[in-house]
Amino acid sequence: MLSAGWVAGATEKPNVVILVADDEGWGDIGWNNPEVKTPNLDRLAGEGVRLEHFYANPICSVTRAALMTGMHTLRTGVENFSGLDLKYQTLPQALREGGYQTWMCGKWHLGGAKENRLSGPEYLPTARGFDHHYGQLGGAVDYNTHMKPKTQELDWWRNGQPVEEVGYSTDLLADEAIGLMQKRDKSRPFLLYLAFNAIHGPISAPPAEAGDGRMRGRPVLLAAMTGLDAAVGRVVAELEKQGVRKNTLIIFFSDNGGDITKGSTNLTLREGKGTVFEGGIHVPAAMNWPGVLPTGQKSEQFICVADLFPTILDVTGVKMGSEPKFDGKDVWHSLQGGQATERPIFFMGNKEVAVFRPPWKLITSRQGQGATPMLFDVLADPSEKSDQASQHPEIVEELSLALREYAKDIPQKARRGPGGGGGGKKGPEKISN
Repeated sequence: MLSAGWVAGATEKPNVVILVADDEGWGDIGWNNPEVKTPNLDRLAGEGVRLEHFYANPICSVTRAALMTGMHTLRTGVENFSGLDLKYQTLPQALREGGYQTWMCGKWHLGGAKENRLSGPEYLPTARGFDHHYGQLGGAVDYNTHMKPKTQELDWWRNGQPVEEVGYSTDLLADEAIGLMQKRDKSRPFLLYLAFNAIHGPISAPPAEAGDGRMRGRPVLLAAMTGLDAAVGRVVAELEKQGVRKNTLIIFFSDNGGDITKGSTNLTLREGKGTVFEGGIHVPAAMNWPGVLPTGQKSEQFICVADLFPTILDVTGVKMGSEPKFDGKDVWHSLQGGQATERPIFFMGNKEVAVFRPPWKLITSRQGQGATPMLFDVLADPSEKSDQASQHPEIVEELSLALREYAKDIPQKARRGPGGGGGGKKGPEKISN
């Protein structure tokens, strides 16, 4: 159902632009760390709603699957080299059936590449609801050659066909997105999913900043992040030029926490990418819609990436053919109204699992048993320095039971995922890609 806050004056369905950074940490955005120069993203957040408690998954594919399905990864069983099962209806499929033009520019990482278990053409973005795809299929690509770092095979595509071209990937993706907006059918709304490979390794600075190539470490990451920000600025400027900015919801977030081995920082948040500690899953995020969402607000609403699908359906008024059974929750009214509301327990992670009932967060194994659990109050202790499991065994049991109940109707194969379980005081296993 469309939200009353904007329906009264609306004459058309809104456009939706989803901007995703890759491996951007809590301290890799200007609004959290002035060392980082991201004026365009800072402006989007400052003129919109900063999502102070937005949670992604620990690694790339896992978050992208939750975005596309509105489901937790415990249900879909997705990991970096699997792909997304065809039984799940995706966000672009739903919006396309609702009359939307659907475009993707950037990193797919949900099947169709030969290294994926689900590697046939039916798993490509253009078979999963996107009218147009341009960019990479796999997990990592060289920013300039567009080759896979390990195999030196080309991983740059347009609608399933390989593309050899010169250019810095961040800029090329923005160029493609702008071209799609310019050539669009103006009688229909659009979904643009712009999933940058920046700032995932192997990180490269934009050509203008690279100089003699001697730049190393965090300075390269900072330059790449500023390059991503400039690309976002160009896309937003095109929305303005096309006269659709005021009818466009923009959503920005990172797909997981920062990879501290590649120069990222998560500031005071514990650990990073590949873990379900806050540094691995608590990521920068914002929403912006002029005249519809509040300006300059910091939302304290707990939100996970699986919430975006049902929220977007609410915003667009699109109805799915059969009643969807999302794990995510529609949070639109909370964001519009500026008041955090209670939400159902939610689950982040794929190997280790974080079970959230704010302010409490339980870290346990995917089966909810066999590992030594850890319990944190992430509002009072966002750095996760004080494990409260022994002080609050009743909360540990409550959240463990919630996980066991959730997992009852999930096939064991999907629940196990790749590899084994485990966990305990050492914390989650760190995973690359």
